Amino acid sequence: MNPASTPGKYRVIFQGIEGDGEAFKTQMVRLGAPPTIVDKMIRDAPIILRGDLPPGTAKTYANAVKKAGGRVIIQEYEHTAKSNRVENPISIASLEDFTRCPECGLRQPKVEFCVKCGFRFKNS
Repeated sequence: MNPASTPGKYRVIFQGIEGDGEAFKTQMVRLGAPPTIVDKMIRDAPIILRGDLPPGTAKTYANAVKKAGGRVIIQEYEHTAKSNRVENPISIASLEDFTRCPECGLRQPKVEFCVKCGFRFKNS
């Protein structure tokens, strides 16, 4: 193992909700999330919920959010001790790769569902 870096860590990224926002909020509050934080999650998605996790913990955390009705992904990243920065594997998309949701107005990468309100985009 390279002493300048730690083993890969994982982060859980919240991408939005699958269905009813109130049901999601209720479930997340039952899991211990303050209502104001859940509102911020929904409003600001996609956001990193947790970072610097071992793989098993990331999976457990992601599964709890999915069970509550959220859409999440787990992303591996490398944290280097030398620079104390996260080496981010996310690529930069061009403007043509983005769309605006006709329901809530959120500008986001082209996806099947709006990450904020869940609106289903028509297939191009």
